[in-house]
Amino acid sequence: MIGLLACSVPLAAALPDDTAATIPVPTSPVTMTVPREPVLVPDTMRVTGEQAGAIINWRRSRAGGSPNGGHLAGGVRLPASGTGYYTYDPRTQSEPGGLQTRWGTARLVREMVDLGRWWAATHPGAGPIGIGDLARAGGGTIDGHASHQNGLDVDIRLPRRDRVRGPANPSNYDRALTQDIVDRLVARGASLVLIGPSLDLRGPAGVVVRWPNHDDHLHVRFPG
Repeated sequence: MIGLLACSVPLAAALPDDTAATIPVPTSPVTMTVPREPVLVPDTMRVTGEQAGAIINWRRSRAGGSPNGGHLAGGVRLPASGTGYYTYDPRTQSEPGGLQTRWGTARLVREMVDLGRWWAATHPGAGPIGIGDLARAGGGTIDGHASHQNGLDVDIRLPRRDRVRGPANPSNYDRALTQDIVDRLVARGASLVLIGPSLDLRGPAGVVVRWPNHDDHLHVRFPG
């Protein structure tokens, strides 16, 4: 079954220089211009599976060590759902995502909140984006992942052509909508977007990288 241990392949903090040569990815120019100013988000958001109106506790945060062996200081928790997104647990494929695995740096959480708001405004009929694991409150290991240890990584479900809210695969994902997400993440400064070997997606070499066990989701990393 695709997805339960989707990130079990170790991810180095920086991929080898020859990765792009051994696992080629077609490239296409990204023309989207996105402001890099701090993202303004509301203090409260309607959520599922938690107390309604949960407040995002924005604070300074720091990713320590590497994504494969690190820790997180001052983590910020992503609410279970918000404008344009919902969370899910990749181990059970159920909603919402676990309380213990929705923590990240303030930068990462802001990017996910902003991604949802952009998605809802740009693709209002597509349904919300599914957000999987980020990290634990203090970092460290998470079942099913080798990385996700210092608050810089997040998994994102592929949108489906039938608009059903649930697991996707190469036979039912919406290629155009998924490419829009990849382009948006790259334009926002993502340092790594892992895509599955069976997905027809494109992006800058060295940033968008084909990786085993990622045919049902995107693995995204933002700088600390």
